[in-house]
Amino acid sequence: MQSKIQTLPKEVVNLIAAGEVIDSLAAVVRELVENSLDAGATRIIISIISEQWRVQISDNGMGMNLANLKQAAHPHSTSKITNLQDLTKISSLGFRGEALHSLANLSNLEILSRPKSPISENENEGWRVVYNEQGKAVEVERIAIAPGTIVKVSNLFGKWPVRRHGMPSPAQQMRGIQLIIQQIALCYPDVTWQVWQGSKLWIQISPGATAKQILPQLLSTVRLSDLQYIQQEIDEEELNIETANFSQYQNSQVLDRQSLELVLGLPDRCHRRRPDWVKVAINGRVVKVPELEQIIISSLARTCPRDRYPVCFIHLQIFPYQINWNRHPAKTEIYLDNLNFWQQQINLAIGKALQFSSDIMPEFPLSERVEKILKVSENTGNYQTRRSIEVSPGNTEEKERELGLIELKAIAQLHNTYIVAEHPSGIWLIEQHIAHERILYEQLCDAWQLIDLEPPIILHNLSSAQIEQLQRLNIEVETFGDLLWAARTAPEMLAKRNDTADALVELSKGGDLESAKVATACRSAIRNGTPLSLPEMQSLLNKWQLTRNPRTCPHGRPIYLPLEESALARFFRRHWVIGKSHGI
Repeated sequence: MQSKIQTLPKEVVNLIAAGEVIDSLAAVVRELVENSLDAGATRIIISIISEQWRVQISDNGMGMNLANLKQAAHPHSTSKITNLQDLTKISSLGFRGEALHSLANLSNLEILSRPKSPISENENEGWRVVYNEQGKAVEVERIAIAPGTIVKVSNLFGKWPVRRHGMPSPAQQMRGIQLIIQQIALCYPDVTWQVWQGSKLWIQISPGATAKQILPQLLSTVRLSDLQYIQQEIDEEELNIETANFSQYQNSQVLDRQSLELVLGLPDRCHRRRPDWVKVAINGRVVKVPELEQIIISSLARTCPRDRYPVCFIHLQIFPYQINWNRHPAKTEIYLDNLNFWQQQINLAIGKALQFSSDIMPEFPLSERVEKILKVSENTGNYQTRRSIEVSPGNTEEKERELGLIELKAIAQLHNTYIVAEHPSGIWLIEQHIAHERILYEQLCDAWQLIDLEPPIILHNLSSAQIEQLQRLNIEVETFGDLLWAARTAPEMLAKRNDTADALVELSKGGDLESAKVATACRSAIRNGTPLSLPEMQSLLNKWQLTRNPRTCPHGRPIYLPLEESALARFFRRHWVIGKSHGI
């Protein structure tokens, strides 16, 4: 049944009034597009002529009947909420009922609409309504139109030339519109978008199953294979909500579950010069939550190169009563309950996305024909596929842990630098030094320990700044003579090395504790040029792939290069089918 647009009671208006929301062409687009999405639109076409201050939004949403059209531009008129209790269960993008009234006051506004599911035959027709400055319908006529709504805004700020003069340049305003469309498209991946700039098609976004399919359309440098996707439900019992507080909202929830959706650019493949693509959305709207944005950046610390930032989009579906949207007129900033809980969930999801896992890193798909060949060969050979290992009886969790989350078999060492490993999907090259560096760095993060040095290490020609730096790292240093100092403690990983003195001097040259851990791991890792036996290489691979972030070293360098079987087949122009000549 179609919702009725009605004027809100005064006490509700006083709680949600947030001032005028229309301050630019981008704000016009934002407010009208949000109305289209609330109406269930799956196709939205936007036409903009910035020089004429004109915007037109067309959608295939539920549409409006004549009664709703006449009421739509009245102040604080909305179909989204009706009373005070509704403020605790807001699930729509718009709810204040300010946007259309503001547009009527600031521009020439007309709306064309036809209901998609009319209540009666009398309502199965389209109408065109023109509004005056007070939001009242002054022209009404029947028109032929497909189900949906077209909103036309022209001569924006025409009566306020001073406001126009203070607006950003047309190019900046178009950039603002582009950003809004990109953000909304990530939250609503099933919507088809077209944005026209005059007679030129400017932006086109095809629908996808998830935000993962949308992001490569927005960033030309990002490919689908560069992204990791996780979607998981969140159990509300983990929130530790008091029963008394939860019960008063339980029967009014529009959402029946809470969830977290993560699209992460793998740090060994894509990153940015600015944190402009660290984005958080809550219940369908990208918002500014500095505490959540910071946890994303800190969770991905020591994964990207220096002065680079990750590509990450997180969409949280949260019970509405935990959100207060009245922090900003444009609803771009919010107050969020249980902030610490959501920080923990984001941190866990990013950690899961960075690991090698069968859940997020599917096996190389084998055709039915190849499966038959392997099944026959297993009976006569000593080779077993991963599938057969996992389902065979008698396997213990320890054995599965020993195999790791993916199957990598060391087969050679190249230039005493790269480990050549066989993988179910092809061949991987792993640089031994930075793989070992990742292992040691995470060990140091888990247990940074200083031990006593017997005898102490003598250091020469240290400056006062170097002495202070070592003391900040809790390394005990005391005067031993003229321009000589005795270091009586050192990180455990460095204490038994032959170059402990050089390592301590390196640590004295600056940096925080994290930098000291990185420097210690780098110095202690296997050097390139060191020959390794197959068992040593296999042991290194097993430990490396079980690290929390096996994709990059602490400096942000990629650790491995995958050569997929499909790419090898294309390069060698191999199109024959395995087993075909054997009659399988």
